[in-house]
Amino acid sequence: MKASVYLIGLQQATGRAALMQQELDQCGLTAARIDAVDSTQVSREEMLQQCAPEGNWGYFQTKDMACTLSHAKAWEAFLASDADVALILEDDVFLSPDTGAWLNDLSWWPQDAGIVKFERWRAKKLQVALGKDGFTYMGREVRQMLSRHAGGAAYAVSRRAAQHLLDSRPFEITLDNLLFNFDASKPARAVKVYQVQPALAEQGNEAPGEHAIGPARHRPKGWPLIRQKLRRGIYEFRGGFRVFPSVVLGRATLEKIRFDGRSLATPQNQQTHTA
Repeated sequence: MKASVYLIGLQQATGRAALMQQELDQCGLTAARIDAVDSTQVSREEMLQQCAPEGNWGYFQTKDMACTLSHAKAWEAFLASDADVALILEDDVFLSPDTGAWLNDLSWWPQDAGIVKFERWRAKKLQVALGKDGFTYMGREVRQMLSRHAGGAAYAVSRRAAQHLLDSRPFEITLDNLLFNFDASKPARAVKVYQVQPALAEQGNEAPGEHAIGPARHRPKGWPLIRQKLRRGIYEFRGGFRVFPSVVLGRATLEKIRFDGRSLATPQNQQTHTA
């Protein structure tokens, strides 16, 4: 199997690009650049050609549309290549030095995986349900993700899953929910997702002055806001209710995803398994 790497970023975010090049260099990786959709240059009306204004997670923010469409550009570039798997990166992540080793040898890739999430989302209280039946590769576990996990800044995707996601247009939900919310996102229900634990990546690699590029977020008011909160509450409850039996019966555990930026690849733990 062959892997390719795609780095998504705004053209004007040159500071982020420089920081990301350092991260890629330490991993021995080369990434193809994907110019992100700029919500200051592309109108909401244009984005609505591929997106819906509202979905199961409520109002679809213009910035979030731009993010999702940027990832769609990366999926299209990947499918035009001869690679079997693509690592999709946003331009504000820290990477563990052994990330390159994970892509150089994909013998560990689970046969039924559509996506493998490399990232930890930096929410202190967030717990994710992970299936007990996993395996260890180079000191990190690879386990099926059973509940919602936020963040879409570092994940590996198969060709089949990338095509499936593109076929789900019009997009109606934020990128991370599209990929990792198995209750609110219909496309996510058809993709088996695995999580690397400890994670290989984490957001926060910010360049000065490049933190909040683009227009301010719109906050719904009145009934649209109430409807959005109700929808999200229902899907959060549904997700908890769905995974509860697996946790109680010992088929899954609730865990906080950790990020370990050190290389864990040692002769003692380079054991390879295929799920």
